[in-house]
Amino acid sequence: MARILIIDDDQDITDNLSMILESTGHEVAIKGDTSHLLDEVRAFHPDLIILDIMMPEDSQAGFKAARLLNQDAEVGRIPVLILSAVNQRSNLSFGFSESDISSDFMPVEAFIEKPVEPRVLIQKIDQLLFRS
Repeated sequence: MARILIIDDDQDITDNLSMILESTGHEVAIKGDTSHLLDEVRAFHPDLIILDIMMPEDSQAGFKAARLLNQDAEVGRIPVLILSAVNQRSNLSFGFSESDISSDFMPVEAFIEKPVEPRVLIQKIDQLLFRS
């Protein structure tokens, strides 16, 4: 199937996602932070990236990573799915959704709120992989 890179600092989440994705035939790699991101993406050659927003090093690390990936000519073509609990864990008076996807603010292909049902996640991944 596809090579999927998960970028999330929560090991319970990454273990869960890996189990779900591997059970459907995908090859999975996990990265727990956004350091050296472009090098690791180039080394793994993912077909899709699942990206969390909030990381210990920076509560906006995922947004910054999405912009960095999008600006790179080589990896900018890889679909990025944000999977985050940012709406539940932040103190903002507003929330994020797929309607916030834009080329400058949130340059990704999809946004899903954690927690997500495995069926919904697999459906979205299939849509993104088929589209790209």
